[in-house]
Amino acid sequence: MRRSARIPRHRSGGGAPCEPGNLASALPPAFEAFYALNRDTYLDHAHLPHIQDHRLICSLFGELAAGWLHIVGDLNPSARAWTLLHTRVRAAASAPVSLETCPAEQYDALVLHCRLGYGIAAVAAAMGLDASKVHYLVLSATSNRRQAVQHLHPQAASARSV
Repeated sequence: MRRSARIPRHRSGGGAPCEPGNLASALPPAFEAFYALNRDTYLDHAHLPHIQDHRLICSLFGELAAGWLHIVGDLNPSARAWTLLHTRVRAAASAPVSLETCPAEQYDALVLHCRLGYGIAAVAAAMGLDASKVHYLVLSATSNRRQAVQHLHPQAASARSV
C-alpha cells in the first residue's frame, strides 16, 4: 500500500522537530493545523536528549498522520493524541521516584505548567482538557511532585509562558 504523505523530517537549525512534506498528495488541512499548533508543545514536553526527542516527536506525528481519520473521529482528538505522546515520553524518559506514581494527567500538567511555564489555558488546549481540570491537577499536586518536576532533564530551550 502506498502512503500518500511523508511526515516530519528534521528542519535545519531551530528547535522545531520536523515539517510535514508531500509525496503524492497534501496532508489533510486539519492535520497540518494540528501539527502547527502542537509541534512545539509536544517537543517541549518530551524532555529527552535533543536527538531522542526529535525522533520521538517525528515518529509520533507520523503515527498521528497515518491514523488521522480515526483520531479526528474521536470525541476529543487532542486528548487522544496527547495520550499517545504521554505514553511514548514516559516509556523513553526516566522520572524521579516521587513522580513514578504520579497520575498521567497530573504529571503532564506539572511538566507543562510548572517546568516549562505554559499558562493553564495553553496546557488545557494541548492536553485536550478543561482549564479547570488542569488548574485542579496543578494545585492538588504535592510539593514533592512540584519540586521533582523541576529536576527533569533536559529543560526545553524554548520554554515560554503562553
